[in-house]
Order: sequence, then structure tokens, then C-alpha cells
Amino acid sequence: MRVGRPRLRRLRGRAGGPRLTAVAAIAGCVATAAGCVAIAGCTAGTSQPVFKRVGPLVTLRIGVYGDPGYQQSGLYAQYERLHPNIKIIQVAAAQQDAYWRALPASLKSGRADDIQAIPVADISAVTGPLAGDFVPLNTLGSGGASGSAFADAWLPWVTQQATSPAGNTYALGAQTGPIAICYRTSLLAEAGLPTSPKVLARDWSTWAGYLKLGELFRARVPRGPAFTDSAASLYNAMAAQAKEQYYSPAGRLVLTSNPAIKGAWDTAVRAARDGLSARLTPQSKAWDRGLARASFATAVCPAWMLRQISTLAGPLGSGGWNVTAAPGGTGNVGGFYLALPRTGRHQQAAFQLADFLAGEQAGIDLFRTRGDFPANFAAVTAVDTVTSTYFSGAEVGKIFGETADRTPATILGPASGAIGADLDGDLSQVEAGRLGSASAWRTAVRQAQAAGAAAAGAASRPEG
Repeated sequence: MRVGRPRLRRLRGRAGGPRLTAVAAIAGCVATAAGCVAIAGCTAGTSQPVFKRVGPLVTLRIGVYGDPGYQQSGLYAQYERLHPNIKIIQVAAAQQDAYWRALPASLKSGRADDIQAIPVADISAVTGPLAGDFVPLNTLGSGGASGSAFADAWLPWVTQQATSPAGNTYALGAQTGPIAICYRTSLLAEAGLPTSPKVLARDWSTWAGYLKLGELFRARVPRGPAFTDSAASLYNAMAAQAKEQYYSPAGRLVLTSNPAIKGAWDTAVRAARDGLSARLTPQSKAWDRGLARASFATAVCPAWMLRQISTLAGPLGSGGWNVTAAPGGTGNVGGFYLALPRTGRHQQAAFQLADFLAGEQAGIDLFRTRGDFPANFAAVTAVDTVTSTYFSGAEVGKIFGETADRTPATILGPASGAIGADLDGDLSQVEAGRLGSASAWRTAVRQAQAAGAAAAGAASRPEG
């Protein structure tokens, strides 16, 4: 199935599409009341209905990686209050890579959880080689949910990437990672560069403009912090803005023939060669220390990184950071879907829970309290006016919402996630001076070919 990409801002006022069931509507009301304490302007103490258990207790296991926020934000507890016959157990892996490598074996052995988180970069494995191991969600719901209903409920590109060529939708978009640029106002001011979000968004509307400001920063603060955190961050942002990355529409690897990817690689290498990068790979302890020590002035910043920055910089960093649009104004890095393995014994109950966790109110609450950006269409619309006091009053809802709206439905393949991770590692080798750019690129090509072959041979059961 392929659907068009309506512009989000032209569709303001649509409230969640036709998939809002009676259960979801009640859940949204209770979730709103339960979340009032954390949201300015709400009234605490709203009474909640009490439900009694009907039928046997059903235990649902949800497999996730990292910290999706469901447990900490009380969403599981809310759902269990609404459904006294449901008990939720979260099975969490610390690292995404290890989680994803282990999932195929769990699927084949029948040990998979009732709901599994699927990284956005790996969703095509679920619609392709692993499709036989997952439930087509359009066969569930009240009388079966149609493809058009899914398209109305989630951002169009999110649904497109979770839908197979045969028209089956295999996962619900839960969280996304639209990108922006986070920056330290004082460091840019020290270099005599603009600090206004609007001026910066104009001056670095292209990656060439971003690097030009980086060169000015390095020239004016030669012994200070670096302009940006890492070459890998630049590469990932530029690659994310291309509709075609590592695979062609026909499913062939196109790493060596895709000018967008080679251009992103060359630009990232140039930034490292010219000393603009602090050589700190995101999601590493070195990056955490570098942020705390003000080792870089700017960083490509997916929405989920807001929480990391505010945690690492602490209360003293409040008001010292700001956020503005990234060059190109589009692109997604990170996020995940929720999918249902066929081996689950309670598929209908698991679908209802996944629908709640990926729904409008959950998306609103998680972004307001944690910075996790929703995939649900109505939630994206609702958070448009959210600002961040910590990030100098930045219009984070609008900035990330516009990026999410403009993001293309990237052509993904079963090894897209593995190829991207290998390229990040190869760029780190270039940054550290252990490999030349040409040698690292050849290594990346070999790794991509091997990953593509391995993924192609990993199919378990065909779709349907």
C-alpha cells in the first residue's frame, strides 16, 4: 500500500482519524486526568472511574530497549486501572543493537514477547523477511482496521514504512526522532555568531551554511570547544534527509551508486578533517562527558536527545541551551514501532495495549514530560504549541513537528539499521585518524554487502 503525504499543517483540527474506538476514547480521558499533575494548567485530583476485573487475568509482556518511558510515566499503571484483567510486564534490554540481534532467534523459538519494539531503521525487516513472524495489524481491531484508517491515525511516512507491498500494516508507530540543532548560546556568542533561533535557521538552512558557520567558529575560538559533536551525527542527519539511502525501490543495495549517501559521507569527513568535530560519538560515555564539559557548541539533536542534554547538563544548564531547525528542515533519527509476534497467545489484548501506548494521549504526555516525540498524527498536532523552559523557551513542539511533517518515507531494506551502524563506526575511525577516508569507505561498502546478504538470508516464513 502506498498513500500520499498530506502536509500536517494543512490538516489541523483532525482529531485522530476514524480509528478512535470506545476503549481508546475512555483511555484518553483517564490518561489526561492522570497526567494533570505534570502539565501546567491542569487541575490535580480529578476523579477516575473504577473498573472491576471481568474474566481471568491476562499477562502481556512487552519487549523494549533503552527507556521508552512507558513505565516511568505511569502509562502501564493507567492501562491496568482501565483493564483490571490485564497485567503488564516490561522486558527491557539496555542496548538497541543487542536487542535487535536477539529478536530473530526469539521469534523462531516462540519465546518472543506479546509486543515487541521495532527500531524505525529496521522496520523493513518486519514488512519483508520477518513478515511471517508478525501479525498483520489490519486483521485485528474492531472488525479489522483498514489501511486508510491507519494512514489517518499516524504520520503518513510512519505508516508507509510499516506497510508491506501486499498492503499489510505490521506495526504501530510509537515514537519518532525528528531532528533539529541544539546549541549553547554562550559559546556561539563568544565566537561572535548569531544566537537567535530564527537567524541561525536562516544562516544554516543548508549543510554548506552550517559548515561555514563552523569554520568561522573555529577561526574565532581556535583553542576552545569544537563546533559540533561528531562527524557521525552530521552523516546520520544528512542521510536521513534522503528518500533513497542504502536500498533502491526494487530492493537492491545502492550504497556505492547513491550520490546522497556519498555526499553525506564526504561532508562528514570534511568536517572532521577541518577540525569542526569534537570526535564524540552520541550514545557513548565519552559524549556524555563531553557535553558536561562543554566540549562542543552545537549538535544534531533528535527530539529524544532533549532529555539526555537536560539530564547531563543539569539545572545549571537551564537557559544555556536553545533549539532551532536543522539544515534542510527534515529527517528522522531513531524512534520505534510496536509489533505483535504471531506466537503471542493474546493478540487482540496485545493490539489494544499497543494501540493505547501509541495513541494520542500517550504521545502528548510523553513529549510534554520527557521530550519523546510521537508518531500519532493527532498527538503531533496537539503538541505544536509546546515550548521548553530549559531550552530558552524554544518552540520545540513546532520545530520537531515541522521536521516530522517534512520527513520522507525513506526506502528501507532489511539491513538498513546494520549498514548505518557500520558507517558510524567507520566514520569514527576516520575521525580518530586510524583510517583514511578512502580506506574507510571501501570497508563500509564491504560491510554493507555482507550485512545485506545476511539479512536477505534471514527470512523465516513468507508473508501471509
